[in-house]
Amino acid sequence: MGKRFKRMIYMGFKQLLDPYYQGIAAQIAFFFMLSIVPTLILLSQLLSLFNFSLDTINAYLDTEIAPEILTSFQESLSFDPQPGTNIVLIITAIWAASRLQFSLMRITNYTLSGGKDPGSYFKDRIRSILTVILTILVMMAMVIILAYGQLVMNYLSKRFLISSELDWAWVVFRWPVAGALFLLLISFSYYVLPANKNRRRFREILPGSIFCAIGMLLVTMVYSSYTAHAVNQNVLYGSMASIAALMFWFYLISWVMCLGILVNKVWKDSKIE
Repeated sequence: MGKRFKRMIYMGFKQLLDPYYQGIAAQIAFFFMLSIVPTLILLSQLLSLFNFSLDTINAYLDTEIAPEILTSFQESLSFDPQPGTNIVLIITAIWAASRLQFSLMRITNYTLSGGKDPGSYFKDRIRSILTVILTILVMMAMVIILAYGQLVMNYLSKRFLISSELDWAWVVFRWPVAGALFLLLISFSYYVLPANKNRRRFREILPGSIFCAIGMLLVTMVYSSYTAHAVNQNVLYGSMASIAALMFWFYLISWVMCLGILVNKVWKDSKIE
């Protein structure tokens, strides 16, 4: 196992020397920022069909995003379009959100094919629109599961004649369930992004998915602590400090996503050799 791990590191560094990877994380981070608001708009529109409150999303944004940018997010989530403009809004949001998926598709196909071909532009552009729709549906399912988790626990307590409601059980299992759903979302993305000729089985994308999930959490925790205690970004960027901080966070997350794709490749290739 140790030899395989060393071989994976060697193969990974060798792959990263390819000039194609220089700047790809910055490109993904740019489209990440452009895609996040349209994605949240689509998610909020779908959740409104189930009379879901967006308080949970707003509460999360309130803790993770700078106040200057938070205002823009909340304005987007509170936007209530008229029926005549709703279809136009949805189409525009899907097109904007699909740019992130498209960039991830290109780097995924390029990596898994060994640098031979990043894929067909037009096919990947169409597939990116379809995958962003599927991804948003999966995200909606995750929100529904988390929102109805407490009700499910209470139903089980009545169904199996348990004397007290299982409030404590949901408190214990909520974060493990949320973590499992987060890992499922990443695994789903890694599965649908490659073209059919490059697609891997679930067990072959699991190492990269775990790496990406843990990496995203660590990057978020470390960077949040760093920006809060170690540096005053206002000195460097002035009124643009919050945007610069957010872009740098997206940049680090983008690198983690790229490395997760690379982990999936070297994991399989190191096993064959």
